Amino acid sequence: MRILFYGLAWLPLPMLQLLGSGVGALLWWGRSARRRVALANIAGCMPERSAREQARIARISLRHEFMTYVETARYWLGPAASVKRSVRAWRNLHLLDEAFAQGKGVILLTLHMGAFEAVAIPMSARYPFYGLYKPQKGVINALSLRGRKRFGGRMQIAEAGVRRASLPLLAEGYGVYYMPDHDPPAGRGIFVPFMGVAAHTPTLIARMAQESGAPVLFLVGERLPWARGYVAHYLPAPDGVYSADVEIATAAVNEGLERCVRLRPEQYWWSYKRFRRRPDATPAFYR
Repeated sequence: MRILFYGLAWLPLPMLQLLGSGVGALLWWGRSARRRVALANIAGCMPERSAREQARIARISLRHEFMTYVETARYWLGPAASVKRSVRAWRNLHLLDEAFAQGKGVILLTLHMGAFEAVAIPMSARYPFYGLYKPQKGVINALSLRGRKRFGGRMQIAEAGVRRASLPLLAEGYGVYYMPDHDPPAGRGIFVPFMGVAAHTPTLIARMAQESGAPVLFLVGERLPWARGYVAHYLPAPDGVYSADVEIATAAVNEGLERCVRLRPEQYWWSYKRFRRRPDATPAFYR
């Protein structure tokens, strides 16, 4: 595994993207389960698009997903100067500066879209962020920690829960980096709309924002065409994120995620079963 990762890390970015794109294309033309899930998600979330356009988004999305898997070795272990240079622009970075200036820490939310680590890892060279994680088994854990800390980033084990680990860090003025676009375990989420579909969504962010008073921002790592690198987009959170009503605040988190997805819908990972858990008496989303 180490040999594989180090070998991939030093390949040129165009070659890595060609490899990942090829795997995604094979899964598309092979009519894989990922293809079926992606088409179902897009049909439910973007019904205003034609069937042809939905298929185009799903097909490109699979290619971007597997580009990210292959590129990960480069983010973690590739030439440091090249990894930093690959981020071509930082859009609305002033939002992050203004958020840290409040002195309450920052809750930075991203999602499984584009090249999220390609922009998050270099960002840690300038801003004090903690990534919260649960240890994995084997060499992947060591490689991921090394890669995510290479430019000064910090990692915190969230054994007692993300919220309990985050609040002291926010109180000390650190940023906390989190991805809330997956289905949480039962009892840790509520059903609120995501792109017009009821989605079981973690209430964690709403509670953290309310208890800490920390500002909330969203981050998208856009992958530029023809292996030209990446662009980091910082987006403000909807005002509802700061509501004392957990349902309103959680719905606002999904509203912010939707804004991110609509920025570049082809780069979102539509192959995840985001709607596998349904409200009572609601038909199954995936048939």
